[in-house]
Amino acid sequence: MKKYLFLILIIFITYLTFGRVNNIYIEYNYDFWEYGNNSTLTNIHSLYLGYDFGNIPLKLQIGSQNDLQFSSIISTFASFGKIYIEPYLKYTSEFSLGIKMNYSHFYLNYYLNKNLKQILGIGFNIPLLKFGKDDISYIKSENHIKATAGKKIKIKLIAKSENFPSENVDIYYNINDGKKFYAGKTNAFGEIELILPIIYKTGNYKINIFNGENLIKQISLDIYPDEPYKVNIDFNKDIIFTDNQEILKIRNIRVFDKYSNMIKNIDIQFINFKFLGDYKKIKYSYLDNTLILDPFKKSGMYNLYFEVNINGKYINGIKTITVKNNPKDIEKIEFDITYLGKEGNYAVFEIKKPNIIFLNSQNEYIDNFFIYYKNKKILIKNNRFKISINDNFPNEFIFDTEIKYYNYNSIIQKKVIINN
Repeated sequence: MKKYLFLILIIFITYLTFGRVNNIYIEYNYDFWEYGNNSTLTNIHSLYLGYDFGNIPLKLQIGSQNDLQFSSIISTFASFGKIYIEPYLKYTSEFSLGIKMNYSHFYLNYYLNKNLKQILGIGFNIPLLKFGKDDISYIKSENHIKATAGKKIKIKLIAKSENFPSENVDIYYNINDGKKFYAGKTNAFGEIELILPIIYKTGNYKINIFNGENLIKQISLDIYPDEPYKVNIDFNKDIIFTDNQEILKIRNIRVFDKYSNMIKNIDIQFINFKFLGDYKKIKYSYLDNTLILDPFKKSGMYNLYFEVNINGKYINGIKTITVKNNPKDIEKIEFDITYLGKEGNYAVFEIKKPNIIFLNSQNEYIDNFFIYYKNKKILIKNNRFKISINDNFPNEFIFDTEIKYYNYNSIIQKKVIINN
């Protein structure tokens, strides 16, 4: 009993000296196998009250074994990743000198008894209680991490107090000073694996690591695009015309991953071009990225299918080509202006949208037109317009209608007869 009281007093004095209650712990050990002269299944249960001196690699433990037999251990230790090497001096009923190699909660135990007999054993320990939490001096991890958009990101953190692991410490984090998340508690080795929410957008992110409200570390995270998924191309012309051999130059190529992140610095090679549902010969020049198209007979929206090789990966895409009827193929233009009646001192008229009829029998209604009366431009609203009149109401009105269709421009005169 005096031995227990003496060692408890030592632990109490060290606490007063170093002022760290979080270094006091209770631990359970179980030794289940030993090998000396022969293999033996042991059944040794031990319970220890211990004190970790913190900055000094020294631990003091007192406790008892199966039959409440007094036991005490003085040890030092060194860590090599997840492996702890712990030389010790132990006293139970006799002194023994040994060394433990700890991994997770298991250990390999080699020691010499008082007769210098060599014994090898295996057991495990379970931390039962730790008073308080360790401090953190710094966190060891990568400072700069590169990752791919849409992939799971795991960051291994090791919390240290001076040169020793910080166990049972709460770790928090946020991304770019956003909402703070709880990561969990560090294990006996001061380790914790930080699993970030999946990030889909490329860019540079700042990962802030906290212990409570204290910022302990910042990690720079660069998110890069995933592999090529989609290709968009632009031509030097937004529209082309029928009845012409057209030359289209690829002026812009944009490659995206499946999260719509643009991929830069790519090696791209066009493999094939064809129009879906409309066979048309296409000549492609690799020298200047140009397509030479045979003439179209009809206007419409045509889907240009293409295949590319990007960094060794084959991807296909579709570019919609707008084909308009050629202004040189205008056959005639039809429209009517109708007198609707009087409205105060105004005569009210309505114009039907001009209908352009082409040589290929297609037609197109247009909005690009203007009406002039006595050389003055008239305001048109919802295809209606007003003309100011005097007491002498004319029997007819003559309007000049200007029709514009791309590079085509024509003025057509319309006479409206008023039947009073």
